[in-house]
Parts: sequence; C-alpha cells; structure tokens
Amino acid sequence: MSSDPVISVRNISKCYQIYERPHHRLMQSIFRRKEYFRAFWALRDVSFDVGRGEVLGIIGRNGAGKSTLLQAICGTATPTSGTIEVKGRVAALLELGAGFNPDFTGRENAFLNAAILGMSQDEIADRFDDIVAFAELEKFIDEPVKTYSSGMYMRLAFAVAIHVSPDILIIDEALSVGDLAFRNKCLERIQAMMARGVTILFVTHDISTLQLLCSRVLWLDGGQVRAIGESIRVSQDYYADMLGHKGEATPFAPLPIQQETGKAVFTDVRILGGTKGEFAPGETLEIAFAIEAKQDLGPVVFNVSIYRSDGDWVIGQTSRDDGKYWPAPKAGETRKGSVRLAPLSLAPGEYRVAVGACSADYTLCYALTDLTLGFAVRAPYPTWGKFIHPIQWIGYDG
Repeated sequence: MSSDPVISVRNISKCYQIYERPHHRLMQSIFRRKEYFRAFWALRDVSFDVGRGEVLGIIGRNGAGKSTLLQAICGTATPTSGTIEVKGRVAALLELGAGFNPDFTGRENAFLNAAILGMSQDEIADRFDDIVAFAELEKFIDEPVKTYSSGMYMRLAFAVAIHVSPDILIIDEALSVGDLAFRNKCLERIQAMMARGVTILFVTHDISTLQLLCSRVLWLDGGQVRAIGESIRVSQDYYADMLGHKGEATPFAPLPIQQETGKAVFTDVRILGGTKGEFAPGETLEIAFAIEAKQDLGPVVFNVSIYRSDGDWVIGQTSRDDGKYWPAPKAGETRKGSVRLAPLSLAPGEYRVAVGACSADYTLCYALTDLTLGFAVRAPYPTWGKFIHPIQWIGYDG
C-alpha cells in the first residue's frame, strides 16, 4: 500500500431533513426562520485516509451511515460539512440495480453504465464480450433488466465495474446476493485487482470476508467512527458488540452479586490470568472461589456457568462431572477451590460467568452468584463458530 492517500475524508457530516408531512417542505421553503423538519445526522465528523492499493472494510449496524459514506465518496450525496478528496477513476456497486434503467436491456445498461464510469464507446465495445462472459448472461443480455433476478442484476453490475479499469472499486453489500460459485469468482477477481494496486472499499456484514480480505476495517456506529484499525481485531470487537451486553458485568468486580440462600455465601470469586480481563484461545482461564457455610452442610459440589453476552449458554458444568467433592463444612467454615479452562476453547466474544455451590445430589443450592463477572476472548487470526476446540488434522497420501 502506498503512503499517498487516494481517498482523504476530513470531518464530514451529513444531515437529512425529515419532513413529517408533504406540505411542511413547501412551508420550509417559504418560512425559512422556522424549522418544519426533524434533523437526522447520518454522519458526524468522520475522518480517515485510504492509501493506494489498500482494502478498507466498512462495518456497522443498519443505519450506522455506511451507505451514506460511500455515496458521499462517490459524489452522489453532498456532505453537509467537511471535505472529501478522491484521486482516480471510481467504480461503485452501491444499492442493487443503482444506475440501471429497468426498461433497457442488459446490453444497453452495460454501455450506459460504462459510459457513466468514463469509458468511450470504442472501449466499451472492445470489452463487451468479456463483460457478458464474466456475468454469465449470454442468453439474457438482450432482455430488459426488469426481467432479471437480483443475482443477475449484481453479476452484470459487478462485471461492468471491474472491466472499466477503476483505480478505486467501491462495493456495498453487492456480493451478498450472488450464489457461492459466482461469489468465489468475484473474490478471485478482487484479489487480482488488489495485486495490481487497485484501492477497494468494501461494505459487508460478513465478518469472515472482512477478516480475510481487508487490511483495515472502519467501524461506524450511529454515524460516527467507533474504531478503525487492523481488520481481525476490529471485526472481532464489532462481532462481540453485535451480540449485545447483558447487565453491567465487569472483569474487575470484587465479588459478584449473589442470591440469598441462608445456607452459604461466596466470600471470593475471581477470574485469574489474561490481560485486563481479556484472553486468547489456548490460554488458561482460572476462576477461583470460596464459600463460607452459614449452617452445617453436606459435601459440596461447585458448578460454573458461562454465557455469551447475547444470552447463549455455552458452558454449564459441575465438579461432580469430574468426581470432585469438597468435604462437608460446619457453620463458619470455608471451602476454597478453582476451576481451570485449559486450553481456553471459546471463540472471540464477550462472556459472563456465574458460579454456584450445591449438595452432592444437586437438590440443594448452597450459594449462587449472578452473571456479574465477565471476560473477553480475542484471537490474532480469523475465527468462525462458537468454539475453537482442540483438534488434530491428519493427512493421508493417495
């Protein structure tokens, strides 16, 4: 990637005027001192640079401002404030079918789109067969595009965009409507363009693609930059945020909130290891605990529950599963222990922990905490699924 930015965005904001009733727009044009609209800020003070040959992923929830940002970079939306500088020919795949006339044929739309992107009629004619072949639309190219499926729309738009030799390619969720074979074909072409130094802006909800394809990721939240940086880290932080947070869990809680049982109370619950409550898969996570009996009890079984922050119960195990019981305590006596997850096999995310103590037959609950103790998992490599389970890959010749 060149240090010379080809896209420079400085403090751009975009405000839309939302009118509750049609006649309010007319009244606003007449009576300018009064506001008949509701201001909606799609972007607020967004700044970043994109270097030549860089692939920048853009993520965020629906309504975060991703499409508005791309439209501003393409010049189809004017920022309310701030500046954007773009160097080179831009080819953009924004909303599905944007720039297509539904009554025109695929051939006519291909020529029209390529012309809008700056190609001459001779250049388009020279590359037209390649465009049609890539889109796999030989049988339908002279049919009106209003008869096309969403996948056919996307294939034609993508084929045109990559054959105009852009310096900058902007893709807004376009690949999400294609079948797997064509998606692979598009990604292979994108990788070839990357190798030639084409700058690519890529909006998608596919975390896997972001981690593999992008050098950096920009995370938009409510129209503002939440984070920008190394793709794996930002993608995993975004994924954890999407799962949601339940309660005010913290890895530094001195003692989780616990429920009153009258039988025992936890005097210590801590998460050991990691760095400021964050762990990597393969590390050792240890949960230390201690209970004080309020009355004479029988043998003690400890249990641990770990929930992902979206509420998914991922681990629920007891010491009895491992044949481990603590001696019966008398009132005022303490029983201590810990449980180790080694190697830690949870996939990146945010997690909440509850621990409990019960009788050997599970019938009596001696003590129980709420889900107020937490930790995070992050990996330095792309991940999928809920667990990174220890496994072995075995190869055979022949």
